[in-house]
Amino acid sequence: MPPDRGAAIARQLAPLKADLLFVSRSAEAAVAIREDEVFQVALLPASLCDTDWWELWGVLALLIQRPAILVYTRKATFQLWSGVLDSGGYELIVEPFSDEELQGAVLRAAKSFEEQHQTTLRRDHSRYRDRC
Repeated sequence: MPPDRGAAIARQLAPLKADLLFVSRSAEAAVAIREDEVFQVALLPASLCDTDWWELWGVLALLIQRPAILVYTRKATFQLWSGVLDSGGYELIVEPFSDEELQGAVLRAAKSFEEQHQTTLRRDHSRYRDRC
């Protein structure tokens, strides 16, 4: 993500008091992942080149606690929208978006992450209990 775009998104998300990490390459994300960071939401630009896009998506997909993936774009097509959802993304949001729209999308994605994580914990606990 270009530095100026990252700064604008950070300003838009400031009221959420979220810990933000901006990366421009999958290797940067991999370092944070190796440090056992947990990411609830990943916000990705649709404008990444194909190689960077799939490398970053692959890194995120390998996480034990996979974040909800929000993709943002200037122009949404049905193909892009369905591709994001079919690949396991949470939502596609279209620029320009207001502070409230971006915050709402991030909050919904974070809630989805938490619900998914809780479901996984309950399922794992149930499997463990059934074995005992």
